[in-house]
Amino acid sequence: MKETTLSKMFLSRIAQGGDAVRYLVPGEGGYTPMTFRQAGEAAKEICLGMMAAGLSKGDRVAILSGTRVEWCLIDIAAILGGFIPVPIYPSNLPDQVEYILAHSGAGVVFVEDEPQYNKVMSCVSRLPRLASVVMMTGSAAGREKARTLDELRERGREYGKANPGAVEKRAEEIRPEDDLTIIYTSGTTGPPKGVVTRHSNYAFNVTSTLEAVSFPPGSMFLMFLPLAHSLGRIEHFVTWDAMTTTAFARGLQTVAEDLAVARPEYMVSVPRLYEKFYARVLAKVEEDGGLKKAIFQWAMGVGREVSRHKQRGEKIPGFLAWKNGIADRLVFGKIRARMGGRLRFFVSGGAPLAQEIAEFLHALGVLIIEGYGLTETSTIVSCNRPEQYKFGTVGQPLPGTEVRIAPDGEILARGRHIFKEYFKDPEATREAIDAEGWMHTGDIGVLDGDGFLRITDRKKDIIVTSGGKNIAPQNVENLLKNDPFISQAFVYGDRRKYLTALVTLSPDEILAWASKKGIAERDVKALSENPEVLKLIQERIDEVNRGLASFEQVKKFVLLGTDFSQETGELTPTLKVRRKVVVGKYGGLLDALYEKD
Repeated sequence: MKETTLSKMFLSRIAQGGDAVRYLVPGEGGYTPMTFRQAGEAAKEICLGMMAAGLSKGDRVAILSGTRVEWCLIDIAAILGGFIPVPIYPSNLPDQVEYILAHSGAGVVFVEDEPQYNKVMSCVSRLPRLASVVMMTGSAAGREKARTLDELRERGREYGKANPGAVEKRAEEIRPEDDLTIIYTSGTTGPPKGVVTRHSNYAFNVTSTLEAVSFPPGSMFLMFLPLAHSLGRIEHFVTWDAMTTTAFARGLQTVAEDLAVARPEYMVSVPRLYEKFYARVLAKVEEDGGLKKAIFQWAMGVGREVSRHKQRGEKIPGFLAWKNGIADRLVFGKIRARMGGRLRFFVSGGAPLAQEIAEFLHALGVLIIEGYGLTETSTIVSCNRPEQYKFGTVGQPLPGTEVRIAPDGEILARGRHIFKEYFKDPEATREAIDAEGWMHTGDIGVLDGDGFLRITDRKKDIIVTSGGKNIAPQNVENLLKNDPFISQAFVYGDRRKYLTALVTLSPDEILAWASKKGIAERDVKALSENPEVLKLIQERIDEVNRGLASFEQVKKFVLLGTDFSQETGELTPTLKVRRKVVVGKYGGLLDALYEKD
């Protein structure tokens, strides 16, 4: 960024972009383009509408919606006006929505549709500061405190005629040290904290990110991550500064189809999507069997050898390159075509990515750039680069970012991207940032000789067995989830003699397997109690155990009939497991595994 605030950056890119396409908006007839100019006009009208409604610089503006173009335009509008956007996940339950609205003191909330409006209205009597609800879709007629986004834009146009240059004037008043946003963490260990970041924090992080990884103007992204999460938010800011085009996926369930239609060059995702893709490919290979399976396995052997040369920065030997060309025509190219055929690389963040998945996709000719960061670090601390990467690591620190490992293994980070404070929580702020400015991340990791950072686990998640062995459960869980028949795995065993696990089934894969075995049952919950299925999962766990030290092995497990989900509270909106919730819900089942010891 050449600018020192995001307000000025947005105004500059709107002017520079003009009639170039900024967004591709999905609809019934396919994608509709929206130019930089059109996006700018819409954002300015929304900003002016909020000014006309009496909002002042520094007022909080909540956004309760899934990922869509209106979300982005409202975010830009709030930032241009010096208002403070407060994102809320659309999957949040009414009590969580109430907590964030009340804690932030938001005066207005933008909601996606009627169900989100109803969440707000269920608690509106306890939100005295909430003056208005703006609906992105649907009618506001007869709805308390409601108006539509179109109505707000119309009011903004009228206000703009009476106050020419109001948006530009406000943008000039905004300083780098001013608050930019409050992002509430997803709360894996307790109530969410409001992370306050400044314009200077994100200006630094966007600039450093684009120094590490460049994206040509006009190149295509497919966006589907929740914008209430800092990874989705930094993607939006970075793509604006780089002046790329963003196509919106219709939803999480349609990403595979949208990849083929939008044909992006880049996509940012959490690991869960890559895990599912990996499982689907392996399941399809097993289903095909015979000659097709043999060809795939031969091609993967070639691809893995090519991958090893690339990882070492070596030229591919002629005969190997020839074999890889054949493998690409027979196998890899067909798989990449289903991703649109233009991918330069994927980006992964938000949770640890299993090294096997990164290596598997690389053998197919698809690079995953894994990075690491937190909401409190304005998202990114470190990342791999397209030309310099090590699978199993989260890359090297961004330019201008310091990283060191504390004596207890905790990762510490320092730089201009470190957040300002936890909203209304000075004690928690002091615990997170020490007197020397180091942010205590709560993650455990190591730096290798080349400066690549490897995350081993969350500090609070480390399991210490009764024998005194320290175990990172996420490492074991990732190995289990690599199996195509296993969807989720939760490893347990703190202060116990050995590890146990909760395991859930991958529905498509287990149903296909059951059909081949002549098992008529088509209900996944019933299959989880079938002796043959239990035997299969035991064999798969035994296979994983063979590659682990004895104290890391899962000795017993429970097969659950349903997957973990956001709706039932076990997963955060970014699909990370809420360990406390899972133990609270299934603790009895886990404890029973130790009763006969």
